[in-house]
Amino acid sequence: MKRITAILLTLALMVGSTAVGQINIPGGSIKPPVPPVKQRPKPKAKAYTRPKNTAKQQVKYYDVTFTSNAYDGDLYIDGDYVGDANTSQALKAGSHAVKVVTDYYNDYSTTVNVSSNKSFDLSLTEKTDAESQYQLGINYYEGRSGFPQDYTVAAEHFLYAANNGHAKSQSWIGYCYHHGKGVTQNYTEAAQWYLKAADQGDASAQSNLGVLYHTGKGVPQSYTEAVKWYQKAVEQQYANAQNNLGFCYEHGLGVTQDYSKAFELYQKAAAQDDATALNNLAQCYKRGHGVEKDLETAFKLHQLAAILGDAAAQNNLGVCYENGTGVEKDYNMAVYWYQKAADQGDIVAKYNLGMCYYQGNGLPQSYFEAAKLFWETAEQGYAFSQYRLGHCFEAGLGAEQNYSAAVKWYRKAAEQGHASAQNCLGVCYFAGRGVTQSYTEAIEWFRRAAKQGNASAQCNLGNCYFDGMGVKKDRKEAVNWYHQAAAKGLAEAQYMLAECLLHGYGVKKNKQEAINWYQKAADQSYHEARVALWKLGY
Repeated sequence: MKRITAILLTLALMVGSTAVGQINIPGGSIKPPVPPVKQRPKPKAKAYTRPKNTAKQQVKYYDVTFTSNAYDGDLYIDGDYVGDANTSQALKAGSHAVKVVTDYYNDYSTTVNVSSNKSFDLSLTEKTDAESQYQLGINYYEGRSGFPQDYTVAAEHFLYAANNGHAKSQSWIGYCYHHGKGVTQNYTEAAQWYLKAADQGDASAQSNLGVLYHTGKGVPQSYTEAVKWYQKAVEQQYANAQNNLGFCYEHGLGVTQDYSKAFELYQKAAAQDDATALNNLAQCYKRGHGVEKDLETAFKLHQLAAILGDAAAQNNLGVCYENGTGVEKDYNMAVYWYQKAADQGDIVAKYNLGMCYYQGNGLPQSYFEAAKLFWETAEQGYAFSQYRLGHCFEAGLGAEQNYSAAVKWYRKAAEQGHASAQNCLGVCYFAGRGVTQSYTEAIEWFRRAAKQGNASAQCNLGNCYFDGMGVKKDRKEAVNWYHQAAAKGLAEAQYMLAECLLHGYGVKKNKQEAINWYQKAADQSYHEARVALWKLGY
């Protein structure tokens, strides 16, 4: 009796992924804090205007334009403040004293002779002290105070100041290397600069260095070292580190797992309006980690974090609306928040949008649109999308049927530990679809998925033991796997377990128990179970 199933279990949407670098650990996505840019009090500007000439007095005025590299500079003419360094003025013919004052450039004075409409270039030299260079870097990085946003120029200023021992600049240049902003991405360089700043007590550098140890980028992966640096920043009440250390306590990474401690740390970070921590706090309420389970509070916290712009929270809020978790089910609102998160590049949200197209929830049902989103996110390495894309190719949904392509994507997901993909890859090997037929390979993938509790794989493994395909026939072992899958509600496994109980295959005969399992399968409209009950007079 050769039976095999490729049942594609409906996947639960990803609720609050805790993958490093996505929701809980920023991977450097939180920038070092930017202090407010110093602002000099501005005097009231005197407007140089062209007066009307009288018959008795003819005074010549010319339109003069001043250009300067001092984007934030204050321009003085003949001792009067007239506005920004880059401006146009109507000036009387003759000589005028011109001065530019700025925080980040050396003061500049000159005399201009006005005899026609013309432009004067007032190029200033930059101040070379570290603090001024740092402030210049901030202005260029953020595009503040009239400066154009330019990551490359910003990195140059940060590097100059960093080489002169300026801690905040060391943290910022580390951040630039961490994320490839204005420089070639280099995790090792990032770690070295973070360490210099962290040793000077810079909290943002301590937290970001912890992130590198957490993820093993630029340094050997070590949760213990990550916790050490998070703790140093937490002692300075740094919200990002409070959130990250909370994550470690929640998941037992580098510390003993402690939900209460995790909840406390998330609360402290959330109190500082840290959106990531608000999202994680919501997850604690959703799971009952360190606090009594409260789905309505979880929803409200996800909502607050989503409004603050956290992409993961926006995705999680979409999940709440789609599943009716803590709020009335609303597919349209689910799609709205998935789209918000997807617009920020959130992979899970794009996958969830794909599932909305796939199932026709809140969007017109379209396998083609679903497959496009699965393809995009599968290329980025997301296992759930790789599995779904494999299924689209296998079944010809939104894409031309292609068993080889199905195997390719199932394998990518399976190698990341995706249980349903492992089962489907096993089915492909069992049937020889898109790959050379091999019971041995099929058994290997069934076993991997079955150990993760995948009911279809457990049933498939039971079938292999029942018929001796790829393994020595062992009906007692088959019953073991059927029982595990049947307990999870899989109709085929319930039917096969009933068959074994009725006929004594690998287990002592028990007609009444067999009838009970036939009935469970029949209640799910499993045809063969209904036939068996009819034959038994039920």
